[in-house]
Amino acid sequence: MAGILGALHWWDEWQLRVLVLGSLGLQWFLLFAAPMRKYTIPRWCRTFIWLAYIGSDALAIYALATLFNRHAHASSSSSCGNGDALEVLWAPVLLIHLGGQEEITAYNIEDNELWTRHTVTLVSQVAVAVYAFCKSWPSSGDRRLLASAILLFVVGILSFSEKPWALRRASINRLAAVSSRLHGRERKPRRRWGLFTKLEDKYISCWARTTHYWTTDNNRQGQADQVLSDGDKVHMILSDMSLFAASSDLTKRELMKQDSIRAGEMRRQRERGVELVQVEVEGDIADEEDEEQRQVLGPLSPTAEWGSKRWLRIAFGLIYTRINVATTPAYLAFHFLLVPAIHVAAITLFAASRKRGYNPTDVRITYVILFVTAALDVLAESIRQLLYRAMSAAGVPALCETLPQYSLLGSARRRMHPAAGRLLKCAARLGLEEYFVCGRENLLYWRVAGFVMLDLVRATGLDLATYRTFTGSNWTLTKELQLHCRAEIRRTLRESFDESVLIWHIATEICFRRSPRRQPGAAGGTGDHEECTLAISNYMAHLLNFRADMLMTGSRRHLLTEALEDLESITLSLSTGRTKTKVDDAAVLEAIRNAGKSERHKYPLIHDACKLSDELMEVRPEETRWELMYRAWVGMLCYSASMCRGYLHAKSLGEGGEFLSFVWLMLSLKGAKTLADKLQMPEPDAQESAAAGEETATATEMPSTDDLVSLVDPPGKSR
Repeated sequence: MAGILGALHWWDEWQLRVLVLGSLGLQWFLLFAAPMRKYTIPRWCRTFIWLAYIGSDALAIYALATLFNRHAHASSSSSCGNGDALEVLWAPVLLIHLGGQEEITAYNIEDNELWTRHTVTLVSQVAVAVYAFCKSWPSSGDRRLLASAILLFVVGILSFSEKPWALRRASINRLAAVSSRLHGRERKPRRRWGLFTKLEDKYISCWARTTHYWTTDNNRQGQADQVLSDGDKVHMILSDMSLFAASSDLTKRELMKQDSIRAGEMRRQRERGVELVQVEVEGDIADEEDEEQRQVLGPLSPTAEWGSKRWLRIAFGLIYTRINVATTPAYLAFHFLLVPAIHVAAITLFAASRKRGYNPTDVRITYVILFVTAALDVLAESIRQLLYRAMSAAGVPALCETLPQYSLLGSARRRMHPAAGRLLKCAARLGLEEYFVCGRENLLYWRVAGFVMLDLVRATGLDLATYRTFTGSNWTLTKELQLHCRAEIRRTLRESFDESVLIWHIATEICFRRSPRRQPGAAGGTGDHEECTLAISNYMAHLLNFRADMLMTGSRRHLLTEALEDLESITLSLSTGRTKTKVDDAAVLEAIRNAGKSERHKYPLIHDACKLSDELMEVRPEETRWELMYRAWVGMLCYSASMCRGYLHAKSLGEGGEFLSFVWLMLSLKGAKTLADKLQMPEPDAQESAAAGEETATATEMPSTDDLVSLVDPPGKSR
């Protein structure tokens, strides 16, 4: 009993000290852990970061409440002496902790829409801290200690105010405000903060603007002012705005401005020959149209995926960090000039104050809190930059540089195991899903990203909905490959998208197991196409299982669950009575094919997948078969990426990102038609689509062999 009373007495004495030191420790943990969110890190690591993010605010608020309860009646109670008043100096430090870290302003994208709640929290917590300080501070306290507390309150209130400010500017509606620049209308500076607004716009332009060059008709090097900076483009695509529509709009406006100039030149040159002038003007119009589109979209080189890290980091920073406010002159002046000076002044005043009568333990803890908090604010940016360099030097994959895999047949085989199968079924009943991590995930990413980028680079005028139309407008399947597409291939590609993905996934698994194994890079490139086809197939199955909303709006995940149950029942029938005997893949494959043929009404999806696999296996030679399957999967992958909302892509970035987001970003920068274009623009006529397909086919430029080798090989020391 005495031990329990002693522990309670110790906790009553040390409770506030433990809470404040724990809050400070969590802030240092977030300082080192928050930059890791820009990389592909394990899920358990993200879970710890999320717990620290949630717990840091809760711990600081609980410490403020404890401080308020202990000192609310300090002026009228004789139990609280002058020696306990030093604890009140920790209140502004807790406000600094509530401000959080620059790299983790929001953990989920929904946090940005709750900026009003954070504003109310700001007002209430500041009021509690100031009230507790005023009620607890003794009238005979040292003036230098009081001045130190006031300086810390300035830093705490301003740091705490940055969080709702950053959340508000990162909301989707605020991101969409950049569209006004497309029409040549700059945002008018507000009267009160006009100077800061002008400086902010100037600084952001320097941060994100690049320059394009072109050669004029007189072979002189010219320079063009970029209409949209990189930050503007990221703002647009995150808010579901189309760069394709923006480029068309700007081209139309620019051509309208040049009409009068061309008319004057034609009149002056009419005497030299009308036909020659007309040809030259038409050529100028086409050149100017291409140049205007390059101004907005920019070129997409065969190695464009190397620049995706920068684009994805900008997108991540705009939503989940304080980059929207960290680039303002007010923020820079406050954190790089005012904050260090205030911390130095506060520590100096505390050191020069009279400490007689205060608890020696509280004095030492106050010194620790002041020095460590000052180091946290002053050295934060340097520590983050060192962490970025260390992560890059260690080769940690960046955002979206991952290709998760999920095999339906593999999952059914794992459920055949007596022990593991029971655990998987129990986890499924509890709502836990099987997440398969491939050891070669990074290598698969580089190979698949390289091949997909080659297809995007050589394609022009992309309308990604044409991958299932077997005409000249099909942007993935050439006319030669379309000749090998028989009735079942055409029918399954025209099914509903989720059902089509599932049928092709099962058929790809069957074809892969029926084909002889070949190594990647073998003669004819079959190994490369085979590996990339299976990787994309497993990734699309992963999306249907874990992110059905990203695969396509309204995707039915229960189709995959039902197909898994059907495959499980087929495979379990093989092991009845011989559970100790391992069933090989050939027997499982034969059982699936027989069930698909004989029990059509019982297993409709498996029946369609078996028919599709039989038709695909008849395509000869083998290189043509795998090229056909690969290009069909590329068409489905790009169509899924373009039809997914930018909001969902932005949301996935907070969880490490998806490979689908990388494809979506490249498609947006390429100028392909996105979901916004499909919803707002009318569909072209059949003749127009055919003509556009013929023009696309003739304008296609094949990439060089050097580009192919550099893209499909994994990054080595030379890269």
